[in-house]
Amino acid sequence: MLGIGLSIPLSIYLTATNLVAPLWRISLRRRARRGKEDPDRLNERLGRASKARPSGPMIWFHALGIGEAMAVLSLIEALRQERPELSFLLTTNTRTGADGLARIGLPMGVIHQYAPIDSKAAVTAFLDHWRPDAFVLAELDLWPRMLHALASRAVPMAMVNARLTDRRFKGRMRLRGLFAPLFPLFRTILVQDQISATRMVCLGAHEDQVTVAGLLKAAADPLPADETTLAALRHAIGARPVWLAAATEEREHEPVLRAHALARNAIPDLLLVLAPRQLTAADSAARAIETAFDSTLSRRSLGELPGAKDAVFLADSIGEMGLWYRVAPISFVGHSLNVPGDPPLPGKNPFEAALLRSVVLHGPSTGDFAESYSALVEAGASVPIEDEADLAREVVRLHSNELECTNRNDAAEKVIGSARAALPVTLEAILKLMRLKAKS
Repeated sequence: MLGIGLSIPLSIYLTATNLVAPLWRISLRRRARRGKEDPDRLNERLGRASKARPSGPMIWFHALGIGEAMAVLSLIEALRQERPELSFLLTTNTRTGADGLARIGLPMGVIHQYAPIDSKAAVTAFLDHWRPDAFVLAELDLWPRMLHALASRAVPMAMVNARLTDRRFKGRMRLRGLFAPLFPLFRTILVQDQISATRMVCLGAHEDQVTVAGLLKAAADPLPADETTLAALRHAIGARPVWLAAATEEREHEPVLRAHALARNAIPDLLLVLAPRQLTAADSAARAIETAFDSTLSRRSLGELPGAKDAVFLADSIGEMGLWYRVAPISFVGHSLNVPGDPPLPGKNPFEAALLRSVVLHGPSTGDFAESYSALVEAGASVPIEDEADLAREVVRLHSNELECTNRNDAAEKVIGSARAALPVTLEAILKLMRLKAKS
């Protein structure tokens, strides 16, 4: 078993989480009343399982949100091919992530639960029930008590698909005394790029723990789509030209809508599918659409499909991005415009669009995915834009140039092919964990 070091900040944290556990429970109930927690599954957040543990070896995966969970599902499918006797526990923190997984559907042998709060009682109850044989953390959602408890039980751990952005690195460095003892608990740490590898070592990881594996999200399978709904959606759109604004942040909605209005001057029947990243921004997006356009408005949250007189269709649903990418030959991937306000937007995963051959447009603010966008731009696969006028011009231009769209999609496939090396590296690291567990 790896050594478990207790720094003073970590000791304080472990003590404090015991003291504030009642406040945590109160907070969960309040969040449930606001719709941010599932009231029917609140006990899971307290470590009380809602399902039985299957017999046999189990790997526990924890993913921060739906994007990370989709990459994990591709990894799980590869593991099932290698080790069919394994079962899998997949946890997420947010209701959005859980709802998305429920809509997509989990593969055979995968159980979803909410991750427990980081209190002693919740963590102990969770681990006593599930008894994982290995733990895999996707990205950097570090919960000190949980990691400490896993190490105390000699559960081998791996961190995969980790990336340390400037902002995240600075935040972790301010709390280095708390986090530094946690990194050596992992048998292996797989990061997306060399910058993240260097920063991991600065935070407390050992150099021989850290491997640059690439971006696991690029190795994910294409987002699924219900075929019946897809056929109905295509029928509703008909021959109209369409483009998608995906994973947008609320501050981007007005400039995106102004870009759409400009584009409609050249293509009067152009339809925009607007898919906000956060559903909490959907109502404000609807108001902005109604202000910007003298047209009808259909919303997916109401079970509607695009209407013939809609200038914009509001795709305010969870787990249906595979639909929107499939009907839109051009996708602006949001969280990427330079817009007023803080914090700066960090970019979002471009590979979901590229995997479904929707040409990627993006703004200049791509910090969390800078390396991915750089690779796409250098290959001629994506189209960087600066502002709303630029966005409108590119939407119009690409709609009249099918050959360019085909060439850009072909270039994106080559970039994705190179990036897929992350999957076998990650797969082997996890299989090694299981071999270590078998020897212990």
